[in-house]
Amino acid sequence: MEEKTMYINRYIIAYFVFSVLGWVWESIYCTTKEKKWQNRGFLYGPLCPIYGFGSVIGLLFYDLISYGIIPSLSWWMILIAGFFVSMLLEYPTSYILERLFHARWWDYNDLPLNINGRISVITSVGFGIGAIIILNYLIPNFEKIYIIIPDFIVVFIAVVLVALHSADFTLTVSHLTNFQRNLDDMEGAFQSKMTVIVDNFYEKQSKLYGKTLSRIASFKMSEPHNMIAEKILKLVRESRREK
Repeated sequence: MEEKTMYINRYIIAYFVFSVLGWVWESIYCTTKEKKWQNRGFLYGPLCPIYGFGSVIGLLFYDLISYGIIPSLSWWMILIAGFFVSMLLEYPTSYILERLFHARWWDYNDLPLNINGRISVITSVGFGIGAIIILNYLIPNFEKIYIIIPDFIVVFIAVVLVALHSADFTLTVSHLTNFQRNLDDMEGAFQSKMTVIVDNFYEKQSKLYGKTLSRIASFKMSEPHNMIAEKILKLVRESRREK
C-alpha cells in the first residue's frame, strides 16, 4: 500500500513540476510574441495543467518502457505520439472551458490546418517535439532528483501541492463564474438605463410639443394674424394625426 502511495505521489509531483515548466514556457513565448506581459495560466497560480497532464502521460510511457512492458520508442514514434496526445488533450479542454466560462485561453484560427481554432497541425507538431525533449531528457532528470528526496518529504510536498491546487481551482472557478454573472448584470443595468433615458427623451419631447401648440393657440393677434395662427395650428394637428 505504501509503495502504491509513493508511486501516486511521484505522478502528483511530476504533474506540478511540468505544469510550472509549461506555464514558464507559455508565458515567455506569448510575452515575446505579443511584446507585453502575458500570464498564460488558467489558474491564479503559475500552472498550465494541460502540460502537467501531458507530462504525466509521458511519465507513464517512461515507466512502461523502463519495466519492459513496451519496447523503447524512437524519436519519430515519440513525435507522432506527442502529436496525437496533444490534440486529444487540447480539443476537449478548449471546448469544455469555452462551454463553462464562455472564453478561450488559446485560439489557432490564424494558423493553417486548424480545427475550430482549438487545435492545429503546426502546434501539435511543436508539442510532438516537446514530447521528445520531455521523454528523453526532462523525465530522466526529474527521476534523478526525485529518488534522492526522502519519502516523508515527498508525501508532505504532494499533500501541500494538492491542497493548494484544489484551493486555487475553487477560487478560479468562483471568480470566472462571478465575472460572467457581473458582465450579465452590467449589461442588464445598461439596457435598463438606456431605456429610461430614451423614454424620458420622448416624454419631454411630447410635453414640449403640447406646450408649443397651446402657446400658439393662446397668442392674441389681430384678426388676419389669428387666422394665420389657426391655419398653422390646424396644419400641425393634422400632421400629428397622420404620424
